Amino acid sequence: MRALIGVITALSVVAGAQAPADSRFDAFFAAEGPADAAAAGQRIADSVDFETAYARLKKGRVYLDEKRGEYSLRWRSQTGPFFNNVVDVPADYDPAKKWMLRVQLHGGVGRPSPNPTATPQGTLRALAGAGRPPNRIEGEKQIYLHPSGWMQAQWWDEEQVDNILRAIDVLKRKYNIDETFIYLTGISDGGTGVYYLALEEPNVWSSYLPLNGSLGVLRNPQNGADGEMHGNNLINAPLYVVNGENDQLYPVAQVEPHITWLKKMGVNLVFRPQAGAGHNTAWWPTEREPFERFVRDHPRPAHPAALSWETERVDRFNRNRWLIIDELRADASRQTELTDLGFFRHTKRSGRVDIRRNGNTFDSLARDVTSFTILLSPDAIDFSKPVTVTVNGKQVFSGTVKRDARTLMRWAARDHDRTALYGAELRIAVP
Repeated sequence: MRALIGVITALSVVAGAQAPADSRFDAFFAAEGPADAAAAGQRIADSVDFETAYARLKKGRVYLDEKRGEYSLRWRSQTGPFFNNVVDVPADYDPAKKWMLRVQLHGGVGRPSPNPTATPQGTLRALAGAGRPPNRIEGEKQIYLHPSGWMQAQWWDEEQVDNILRAIDVLKRKYNIDETFIYLTGISDGGTGVYYLALEEPNVWSSYLPLNGSLGVLRNPQNGADGEMHGNNLINAPLYVVNGENDQLYPVAQVEPHITWLKKMGVNLVFRPQAGAGHNTAWWPTEREPFERFVRDHPRPAHPAALSWETERVDRFNRNRWLIIDELRADASRQTELTDLGFFRHTKRSGRVDIRRNGNTFDSLARDVTSFTILLSPDAIDFSKPVTVTVNGKQVFSGTVKRDARTLMRWAARDHDRTALYGAELRIAVP
């Protein structure tokens, strides 16, 4: 009897220790956005060991039976109109299984806003007749997000990028979305927007499928695209490109030089020119199967072994998965017009890092970068062994790295990704 009482007491102590931790994780998962999640995450890091936190984040939240059908995510833009991002959830959505998410960008983004007035702000607000353009490329049973864009919020505007990422974050907190299959497609201006997001903000996407779009739009300085374009950023972007032979805006003959340029750089792409097609999607019935097969064949690797990234700024658009460019080398003599293999035009100094991981060893080449950060995941490296980093042939770091619960929770709050959890960040000074 005395032994039994001891066992019961021990179990009670364990249960008592677990209950507060569980409640803190409940608060973390209940957060409506990254800022609230970060605050809850730091409370967890102050009181829970790394292994416990890591295992709980890997497991993820318990998803509830959320709203299905078509409705809108709405919030006000800086210029006044409301973003009206239409969500479409299958009627048989099952929260117990993971679902693909297709983000689909519409064309005609240079038109006035279709939402000049709107209802009060809401995170998940159902609207009758949400008013998205007709979906001309209906696909497999999955969750759909149709962001809204207009003249003052085009796909290549910073605020629009924030809108899209915010909508994805909201959906990931409500639905059991498979982080390895969040893919991006779009038609006409939407196809051009796909290229833009691949060039500037690649972290959530598994694959990119621009339809009837053109990279040439982004190199035109009159389009007002935020940030400069660096073609080598597409090296890690699986592309499925469709253009019509007789497209009135972007015919195959105009797009083919872009395709040749991309292939020369080593971009992983499939080009599907459509014989006789104009600026439309009449080809979709025959193109649908290879399109969807491409999506299935390209899950997003959470920790790719090799990354390349170039940027002219470090306030944003400076991260590719586990690589972050922190500081660029200042040199006034280089603030002159440059060209990117004869395609994109540059007026600002940029920095580039190419890095490859082999076990715990990172070999990198850096150009015009003062420092960069490597995010280390227990899924990619062995924290019990030394980590070695070389830059431009010189060893700049060798030693063991301690896993840190605060780092883990900070990035988990920001990324909200069960497949990409980081136990440490290593800041590298470029010699």
